Amino acid sequence: MTGRILVLAGTTEARRLCAALAAENRDVTASLAGVTRSPADHACPVRTGGFGGVDGLTQWLRDHAISHLIDATHPHAARMPHHAQAAAIAAGIPCLHLKRPPWPLREHQLRAASLEHAAHLLPTGARAFLATGAVSSPAFHNRADVHFVLRSIDPPSSRFPAGNAIFLNARPPFTQAEEESTFREHAITHLIAKNSGGDAGRAKLDAADALGIKTVMVDRPPLPPGSKTVPTVRDALNWLAKPGAS
Repeated sequence: MTGRILVLAGTTEARRLCAALAAENRDVTASLAGVTRSPADHACPVRTGGFGGVDGLTQWLRDHAISHLIDATHPHAARMPHHAQAAAIAAGIPCLHLKRPPWPLREHQLRAASLEHAAHLLPTGARAFLATGAVSSPAFHNRADVHFVLRSIDPPSSRFPAGNAIFLNARPPFTQAEEESTFREHAITHLIAKNSGGDAGRAKLDAADALGIKTVMVDRPPLPPGSKTVPTVRDALNWLAKPGAS
């Protein structure tokens, strides 16, 4: 039986894992970065805000006698998986990365290595739907020759300098019919999406395919070398159930 568990949250998988652990009366805490103003319920105690880098996270793990750390942040989180791995090693505890599988690249989809690369791939005069989150918008600010529609739960912290974008405030999930309606309403020619995987975001890809909209799919950042990674909540629970999970 594991002791105290810290789940670095922010995904559907994190919420499901926390709920499952809470239902078993496990000592679990969810940690949220605080980017979303109205986060979903996690069925367990939640702390909000950063830790102050690897050193801060290491100290927090020690101060709270955490026995197991699970990184269930977004598949496109670039820094936190590395911080989690390093802090767990420093604290002498096991770390698991819970990351759902990416979507396979479909025919006619373009692959981008980064958000900046995705911005470069857009042709002049495109009407691009950004489904990459509010914090991603600066990567597209230099494309004054493209019209953007940005959708996210919270508004972006900075606006497009050229004034060539509109913001849609909405919380997923969305159906394919809803996505098709939105794309038609804004005459979208290109969809920019992170390769997040999972079922929740698949509707926008299906809608783009149905309407003949070109999709630019942004690759995930790499996980730390030597990471222990599982694709499902059940796998994470099985890992925790093993004696001396590591």
